[in-house]
Amino acid sequence: MADIDRVALMTEDEYLRPWWRMAEDLPAWLHREVSEDRGPTRAICLPDDDRALGRVAIRLPQFASEAVRSAAVQTSDQPAGELSFWLLPDARGRGLAFAAVSEMMKIAADAGLHSLVLDIEEGNRASIRVAERLGAERRTPTRVHPDRFGDGRTMVVYVLGV
Repeated sequence: MADIDRVALMTEDEYLRPWWRMAEDLPAWLHREVSEDRGPTRAICLPDDDRALGRVAIRLPQFASEAVRSAAVQTSDQPAGELSFWLLPDARGRGLAFAAVSEMMKIAADAGLHSLVLDIEEGNRASIRVAERLGAERRTPTRVHPDRFGDGRTMVVYVLGV
């Protein structure tokens, strides 16, 4: 909760705003994340500084979005969880997302997952670069998914073996 003002900056992020309802009740969102009821969530911090610079989370299969069950995800990928991550603007470009996801892959393996699905909006070059650097495989078909405002967005599915 000490980082809530920093996290609040993300409610206006161009890639998160269309999807997250966190702005509606940020303290409640933060409590849900900390409770880990839907899967493991971690703050992204530096080793010598515990201020939150971002977040990385895995949604277990039963809590994951339909991307995990889309035509782009194969039977051999199952059980699959969904991976999401974000960084505050001042933390970007330093390899922190790559490092955080690499650590979460160990947690995913311990949870018995075979793969992680990244559902990335087409045009989100930074997230696509992270997925590719991790070795995630871009899958077809893309899918159109409505954002929280009802606008259709083209989503690209990447699958990362655990």
